[in-house]
Amino acid sequence: MMTMVIIRFIFRIGLVLATLSSFTGINAFSSTTPSGGFIEVKGSALEPLEKKTVAVLGGGGYLGAYLFGYLQRASSIYGTGLGPGTRSAPRLICATSTASQALNKVLSQHFILANAGKQHVRITDMSDVDDIVSNLRGYSAVVIGTMYALETRPVTSSTYGTSPNEKTLEFYLDKPRMSGTNVDDLETHCRIFENTLEACERCNIQHVFVVETPCTTQSEDGENYGPSFYEKLKEFKALESTYIRLDGELDTCGVSHTYDKGVQSLLTVESNDAYVDPTTTILPDDDTNKRIYREDLAAFLCQTIQSLDWSKSRCLTIGNGGDWKYARKVGITGFERSRVWCANSHVYAERLAFIN
Repeated sequence: MMTMVIIRFIFRIGLVLATLSSFTGINAFSSTTPSGGFIEVKGSALEPLEKKTVAVLGGGGYLGAYLFGYLQRASSIYGTGLGPGTRSAPRLICATSTASQALNKVLSQHFILANAGKQHVRITDMSDVDDIVSNLRGYSAVVIGTMYALETRPVTSSTYGTSPNEKTLEFYLDKPRMSGTNVDDLETHCRIFENTLEACERCNIQHVFVVETPCTTQSEDGENYGPSFYEKLKEFKALESTYIRLDGELDTCGVSHTYDKGVQSLLTVESNDAYVDPTTTILPDDDTNKRIYREDLAAFLCQTIQSLDWSKSRCLTIGNGGDWKYARKVGITGFERSRVWCANSHVYAERLAFIN
């Protein structure tokens, strides 16, 4: 009898806290540390009952696919403020079915047989703003890249093609898991970027998260195109955004990494109101500590969506703070697995708590 009374009391407290979080803005469901301490959040997790939906562009690439996997897990866990709501979320925006196949290969291997069904994928003609609008409308936030990895692919049948042999460009964030013939054309990159921002503005997207990919600052012609993409982003004054620069070379943890091993390295983060030192290109050096794991960057991006205020714009510079000595080598098991979207994600939540 006493046990039932206690259970009912705890349940009622949960309802009260949920109501406070949703209607008064009190951060009742902040991220927590393993020791039970609270971490302030200002993003989607601030109001966990209001399910925010996120679309990922270029999710056929390894970084994009890993981010999709984390978002998919976070959307199934209470407290993140992410979820399907009335739509299938997260959503992959891609140009051909090749990208959805690549996404599912990453999900099945690194997210314990996870899968993105047809309801999560929208094949989109990125040269047509109206088509982008139709596939983004109703979503809360969008994650995009600056310059994607591009591949020439046949247009998927029964989509937007007008002839059986028509070709298009598939785009990947930040690179295909298995590279084919790459296309590197600055004009094409700029057109995709601008078309996407115009569509986001027309759809009243609440926040755009932009990843400055390595090929943007380390182009074959030696130019740093980062400032140009940042200035183009600022032209869309109706959009609030988080622009993320990388101070280091992207690397991977390896084929054995899974979401339940989680964070492997510490990431440094610096916030600025504008693009930092536009005359300087951020280039990697020979120091392995400058390498940023794609798996950790994807986790950081997912936590950024949950932690940072969507009503403000900012430019972040991300670097590697060294391998984390408490990183898991073996994945979590049992009931704990169903409660986390990424093992030890609180490490990044703690760092983001100090960013406005």
